[in-house]
Amino acid sequence: MRIKSLHNVKFKVPDLVQTEAFAQDFGLLTVECNEQHLIMRTGGGDAFAYVAEKADKASFVGLAFEVDSKDDLESAISEHGASPIQALSTPGGGIGVTLTDPNGFKIDLVYGIERVAAEPAYGQLVMNAPGQYTREERFEPKRPMAPAKLFRLGHVGLFIPSFGQSLPWYKDVLGLIPSDVYHIPGQPQAQIVGFCRLDRGEELVDHHVIALMQSQTGEAACHHISFEAQDFEAQFMTHRYLESKEYELVWGVGRHPHGSHIFDVWRDPDRNRFETFSDTDRLKASDGSRVHNIAEVEMDVWSSEPPDRYFE
Repeated sequence: MRIKSLHNVKFKVPDLVQTEAFAQDFGLLTVECNEQHLIMRTGGGDAFAYVAEKADKASFVGLAFEVDSKDDLESAISEHGASPIQALSTPGGGIGVTLTDPNGFKIDLVYGIERVAAEPAYGQLVMNAPGQYTREERFEPKRPMAPAKLFRLGHVGLFIPSFGQSLPWYKDVLGLIPSDVYHIPGQPQAQIVGFCRLDRGEELVDHHVIALMQSQTGEAACHHISFEAQDFEAQFMTHRYLESKEYELVWGVGRHPHGSHIFDVWRDPDRNRFETFSDTDRLKASDGSRVHNIAEVEMDVWSSEPPDRYFE
């Protein structure tokens, strides 16, 4: 089975109107909205990337990965006990199967979803630096203070009761590769956090597509969902826009030490964390894994604040 990319996430929410308003301000684009569900996409050409279903209580349902072929779906059935192949009723059509991870999250594998035309991006930033003055004879245009231009769903962070039980499933079933793993101080065998990337052989992929974080309370939940923005200046301008709307900031704009990406994290009305990211590291399968003492890891190399509120 060969995973191609992260495709979408699914939540249950009590108020679809409030959720849509926040998500649109964040930068997602509405595809369908009725009394039962809300379906939204990025501007990068996906048919959809975010699904919210009406429910009495807010919760995280699961996520979906796109695979290379129908054969991969059949392998998931024969080798890992996935559900039978079904036609998808969501935008873009396609087919899919469902697995359940050790924490009860639904992991869909999908194939054949048609893409849509991508929205236009901002012009690329041209930056001057000592000895490299490449922006000449023009004024650099600035980004507007507005919802983000989002290009794809990049990664998902999950709170899990047991890292030791979850990581083998994501490695053995989905073929993910740990990029950076954190352990308890003085106990290298007691690993509690891992950032895992896709295995696409020598093809470059993001530093991580899934972050597994052992929760202190034993809960299984979504920590954050992260969408790629164009660049740091666009993120700062969207940060100002969300601030003007008086949404709740979690952390940002900052830069993670592992993965290197610039991040900005906000809460939706149900306190789910929505993140923009840009400028992430790209790795191959042969680049291997690293292990770190969590006490020596900073969450934000641009800030001296302790990371506690990032995990509350």
